[in-house]
Amino acid sequence: MTSDPADVDVELPGAAPLITRLQSLLHGPQTVEPRAETSRGWLDLAYEAAYGERYAAAAEAAQAGLDAAGGEDPDNRLMLLRILSGVHEMRGDTGASSPYVKERVALLRRLGRTRQARIEEELGPMLLREPDHVEGEILARVAEQLRDEDEAAGAPTLELADVLSSQAVRVLHDEGPEAALPVVEEAVDILIRLDRPEALAGARMFLAHTLLLTGDSSRALQVTDDVMGAPANRAVRGAMSMLRATIHHHDDKPHEAITDAISSVELYAACGVRKGAASAAALLAGLSSAVDEGEASVLAWKVAVQQAELGEFPESRMLTLALGQQLLELERFDEAEKVLDALSVRLASSEEDIAVRARSLMGLGHSVTQQKRPLEAMAHWEEAAELFLSAQELEESARARLAAGALAASLERFEAAETHHRKALELARRAQEDDPAILVQALHALGHLLTRTEDPDGVDLLQEALKVAQEHGTDWQVADITDSLARGYVSLGEGSAAVARALDAADLFLAAGDDRSAGGAEILAGKVLLEMGRADEAEAILRMAVGDRQAEHDLVAEALEGRIDALMRQGKADEAAELRRELTRLKRRMKP
Repeated sequence: MTSDPADVDVELPGAAPLITRLQSLLHGPQTVEPRAETSRGWLDLAYEAAYGERYAAAAEAAQAGLDAAGGEDPDNRLMLLRILSGVHEMRGDTGASSPYVKERVALLRRLGRTRQARIEEELGPMLLREPDHVEGEILARVAEQLRDEDEAAGAPTLELADVLSSQAVRVLHDEGPEAALPVVEEAVDILIRLDRPEALAGARMFLAHTLLLTGDSSRALQVTDDVMGAPANRAVRGAMSMLRATIHHHDDKPHEAITDAISSVELYAACGVRKGAASAAALLAGLSSAVDEGEASVLAWKVAVQQAELGEFPESRMLTLALGQQLLELERFDEAEKVLDALSVRLASSEEDIAVRARSLMGLGHSVTQQKRPLEAMAHWEEAAELFLSAQELEESARARLAAGALAASLERFEAAETHHRKALELARRAQEDDPAILVQALHALGHLLTRTEDPDGVDLLQEALKVAQEHGTDWQVADITDSLARGYVSLGEGSAAVARALDAADLFLAAGDDRSAGGAEILAGKVLLEMGRADEAEAILRMAVGDRQAEHDLVAEALEGRIDALMRQGKADEAAELRRELTRLKRRMKP
């Protein structure tokens, strides 16, 4: 790239479809440092590299700017020297920064800007990085002194704006956005009056972020308009697009948010601000998923991963996990398996990101389950449980055990299922103060499994689950556990208790708004009564179970079959025959 970034339009085309723009980002990442022809062009590149935390590239660009055409222009040279000193200071190398500070101070003196030279010489690194608390107090005193001098002279000065900008960073850190806002506003006002567009872009960016932190999103949007309508490099414009996307997202304007988010990704990626590009792409992925743009969401997650990897940021692992989870959500199970398996293997030799690897194994288990490979899934979930445990994430370890146990039970591997569920319950009891919901799940799962295998201990566990759910769970959970108790009593041959609990469950399901499950519980009660020889009661309950559920053909058919049996036991053959004809007609309608 030989064109001068200062002399070209830095906005990227936005007319193409979203998917096309994302594919373009994926297929054409910038991997070499761009070049400029003029000092002003190198200045933009240096700023963009510094903003992207590519400090070596920023220093090289600034040094090149000093030697390029226009490098002797005082304004250009002062800005390049500020970047050179600031880059080294941000890297913690004050020794390397000092010569550039001295050269800048000397140039200011030659230009007759003696007060500014004195201020920069005295304050030194405080103006180049985030000041500490003591330095913040010094800056506040200097700002007050400069303010008095400027008021006496009747005109603001650049040095006051400079000091206020650094002071505001510390105030924001110590006292919050409300206290920092007037300091930032004062700096912006001075730069507007002095007509300093280069410094103004950065100051307005700070102002927009501060306004957002105070909750004034409408004014923050106005400030971003000011930034985007004036000269600014791609890093600043990318930041403003990201801020706009965030505001629109919070204001529930997804399409506007998507428009700004993709612009932010493109701008950040074009100038090598990898962390910003990854963050904007992650936001875009979530926004796209929320409006059911699944393919765009997958591509956005891929861009996020790509940008994080180009920047060699550890966040690439979490972003890869999010990509895999998005593929699972879209039921693209083979693709999800490839992504999550590669991530798991990548993290296998590291002691870091244990929980991330565990989550990748959980997703991997779901993907292979859907591909009819349940034994692999159980192995993945068992390993995930151990990893979560080593990471002290007890609730997640318990959930992994519950998943493995449920799958084992579905395969009728009851011994393995019981082992997993008992381990899950042990973990859930340890974690119950932080997460009582996981205790409800573990008690319910093990209790249901034991009653299914005719172990009476399951009833005690279900009773305990019911007690905890009544205190910490939802109405539906209480109904579901009550239903499991009813079915448990059936397995144990306790018909009267089963009927009572089933009818309780039906009432609870109705109160929770689940009419279908209520019907299922009533049908259970009717069937148990039939088995107990109480045909008249059974027929009455089964008739009630059907009610107005004509749309739910499977439940109606099940109830009709039970009623026919009950009527035949009562010697009511004619009524049974009529219901049998009704059942035949219903089954014909049920055929696909």
